[in-house]
Amino acid sequence: MAQLVTITSEGVTLRQEIADAGARLAAGLVDLVVIALLLLLLIFGASILSIYDPTGASGFIAGLVVGGIVLVVLGYHVLFHQFAHGQTPGKMLLAIRVVANDGYPPSFLALVLRALVWPIDVFPLLILPIGVFAIAFTPRRQRLGDVVAGTVVVHVKDPRPPVEPWPKETWSGLQERTLALSPLVLARLDARDVEFLRQLLTRTTLEADQRRRLFIEAARHYSERLELGPFLDARVVLRELYLFAREFRTAQSG
Repeated sequence: MAQLVTITSEGVTLRQEIADAGARLAAGLVDLVVIALLLLLLIFGASILSIYDPTGASGFIAGLVVGGIVLVVLGYHVLFHQFAHGQTPGKMLLAIRVVANDGYPPSFLALVLRALVWPIDVFPLLILPIGVFAIAFTPRRQRLGDVVAGTVVVHVKDPRPPVEPWPKETWSGLQERTLALSPLVLARLDARDVEFLRQLLTRTTLEADQRRRLFIEAARHYSERLELGPFLDARVVLRELYLFAREFRTAQSG
């Protein structure tokens, strides 16, 4: 089974099983049914408006319908993947997810590019969509949209959406702190660090020994990179660092 293997800047090796053509085709069929239902509702609504339209502007309404179809298809793929952790209803049902080539969540621009190429991927070639052939013959099982956007579809071991660690806690509210964190440290962290820490802290599919090893490797990396000094408990380091970065990066972006 093909795997997406990424080595993070923290020196941690992450492995994710890449979804094959069968799972992706099944998920795609589910999504097509959902999209078709949405389009039927759109067309039905436009038809009702045109029947009871006293101005006779049916041509204008038809134009809106055509534009609405494009927006529904594009918005379906972009918005679901953006706000549902890389999943559409079809992918949720098949327990697969879209990630970037480096294993992190894809950017919004990547999702838009991926959606724009989707009509080409679903265009039939012989008896199957073009995208199925691309998935079958590319090393990372990528359809054309994935190749353009730099994304990969992987299996989700835990179908539940990731839970935000310590959702009600803040770094400034901690009664005891062990790390010397400052604005200078914050400037050396970015959104990818926050996402990496979130994924590491919420990953529930790891064995206890593997989880402990990853925590120690990540804590050692950040301790050296940010010059935080020696530490006794890797989990304490990662917890404080995550709460600190989440609190103040959110304040900056807001």
